[in-house]
Amino acid sequence: MRTKNRINALLISMLAAVTLAACSGGAASSFLSEYDYDDLTKYIKLGEYKGIEYEKTAPVSDEDVKAKINEALTQNAEETKIESGTVGEDSIVNIDYVGSIDGVEFEGGSAQGTELDIANSHFIEGFAEGIVGHEVGETFDLHVTFPEDYGKEELNGKDAVFKTTINYMVRKKPAEYTDEWVKENTGFKDKASYEASVKKQLEEEQAAQAESKEKSEVFGKISDASEVIEYPEKELKESHDRIAKSYETAAKNAGVSVDEYISSMGMDADSFSKTVDEEAEKSVKTELVLRQIAREEGIEFSEKDYNDYLKTMLDKAGYTEEQFKEQNGMDFKKYADENNFYVVYMFDRVMTKVMEYSKAV
Repeated sequence: MRTKNRINALLISMLAAVTLAACSGGAASSFLSEYDYDDLTKYIKLGEYKGIEYEKTAPVSDEDVKAKINEALTQNAEETKIESGTVGEDSIVNIDYVGSIDGVEFEGGSAQGTELDIANSHFIEGFAEGIVGHEVGETFDLHVTFPEDYGKEELNGKDAVFKTTINYMVRKKPAEYTDEWVKENTGFKDKASYEASVKKQLEEEQAAQAESKEKSEVFGKISDASEVIEYPEKELKESHDRIAKSYETAAKNAGVSVDEYISSMGMDADSFSKTVDEEAEKSVKTELVLRQIAREEGIEFSEKDYNDYLKTMLDKAGYTEEQFKEQNGMDFKKYADENNFYVVYMFDRVMTKVMEYSKAV
């Protein structure tokens, strides 16, 4: 669903600032009805939030521009097949392999024509390393063991054999950086105009990210300096249920049971329960801090303000409410409520004010 992807891209960029991954997912009640207490100081002792220092994002440098251009040159590298020789630790190889356990091939364990960078492998431990020292054209058995927490019950901790053939090695030579390359690949007339464009792009990207990064740093210091005196039971339970539900949804989307899903994350039932408890407490603490600052600063949240905020978010994604509902089967407001967008809204409002008191160093 491309609409949700674009909406979520916006949400993720803002959640990066809030550092509230634990708050996402699951049904949520309206933000106006939560934390309806006359005095939040019963629950939170707010740390100092004025005069907080944060690290100002460094300007885009010539080295940053050079690194970005080198990425483009590498992506346009000239490739040469090497059809003889011995595989080294820095080689790139093209291989076929067939995996089996106790002599039986298993699903997803075979492939043909796979390119593998030995030094930057994402295969299980021992696979890439086991290819080093073998010759191009050679077929051999590679013995490896899947990690205990691999994430698939039928593979966890199992010994496997991969019959592997090295088809050839690949040598990649980055493109030469010339005016001619620029003309042919970028649409600019020369290196100078291309470099100016790259620098402008990096500065625009940095500007978009810097505000979130700086707000995140300041909020982290405020949160660390704040102390929860007592967790409000209702909100803590709602947060706990919401987070547990988000794991259930993630497991369902992955096509596995919750037990299998948490196992793939290296947790057992006890550590999972502890993780959910900690995430719920972190979520509640975040909201308590935000709401207490809002009260001290006289920042009020109305239904209209929140709805206007959602409309702006939808506009930025380039969709109307009708288009979103047609493509996703629900209106955007409901989707936003189910994903706790109101926390992002609160963070944006509160931290915009707090940054007025903060100091860049």
